[in-house]
Amino acid sequence: MPKTTTNYGFKKPLYNENADVAVLNENFDTLDELLTPTISANTAPSSVSKGKIAIVLGWLANRIKAITGKASWYTDPSVTLEDCKNHIQSGSHANATVASSGFMSAGDKQKLDYATNDYTAGRLVLRDSYGRAKIQSPSESYDIANKSYVDTNFVGKNTATTMNAMLTAQSNTAYSTKQVRNIVIWTSGSTPPATSNGDVLLRVF
Repeated sequence: MPKTTTNYGFKKPLYNENADVAVLNENFDTLDELLTPTISANTAPSSVSKGKIAIVLGWLANRIKAITGKASWYTDPSVTLEDCKNHIQSGSHANATVASSGFMSAGDKQKLDYATNDYTAGRLVLRDSYGRAKIQSPSESYDIANKSYVDTNFVGKNTATTMNAMLTAQSNTAYSTKQVRNIVIWTSGSTPPATSNGDVLLRVF
């Protein structure tokens, strides 16, 4: 009884046996069938491994489908790699706009590259590793105010300061509400000065 090969079972007559043409023909018929397999592209390879010819060709066909994005491995791709190369090298792709996708213009790329967390004119604002960015002191009503401007021009929390602007008191008699009231100083005469709406009158002689 002849031995057989590991993968496809080809018959191998022993040395003490006479060669049988029928066995040789059977081997050739098996080989002929194996060399003309039906390719199934439904399975992707899970790792680098060996397999029978039909399985390996199926793996390759599956990867071709993945690359082209088509339903079958033998369907022509919408765009070939050569098309992509020529398109990129010709520079014919339109720049991106607010209405359509495209390549980024050199000017826009430069804006992104030049973004900074410093207060540099004409640059996009980029936050630093702490999420902060610098700006110059404001000059118009809707400008952003930086910390230096706020600290210089406004009273800090829990900070003693001398008021350098007139404070206008509330004009109402809601005595249960904490609020600033007008303080009227009475320095002379028997008739107190006029007050209204909860003013505080101090008599000083």
